[in-house]
Amino acid sequence: MAMVRYLILRTLIFVGCLAATWLLGLRDREDQFLAVIIAAVASLAISAVVLKPFRQQASAAIAERVDQRVERKRAASGDELAEDAELDRPEAATKRDGTSDFR
Repeated sequence: MAMVRYLILRTLIFVGCLAATWLLGLRDREDQFLAVIIAAVASLAISAVVLKPFRQQASAAIAERVDQRVERKRAASGDELAEDAELDRPEAATKRDGTSDFR
């Protein structure tokens, strides 16, 4: 939800900046591209300052979801990881008589 809120606020800032450029007189067909560029740069600068707390909340929410996903994968594959760890140990490659399969 935090990411959606951040996205909506950022879009509103861009639309506001675009409206401001239109009100400043960049209304003609040939000025529209310039108006969009100015609005994009202005909204980027404004968003970087004004929306910092919202961006941090969104980032924390994403990090929390990633951590939960990793924990679920670890819990689901806990037995497989234990088997892999058993096979990865160096003494697993050595036979009981002390000889190794590797040459």
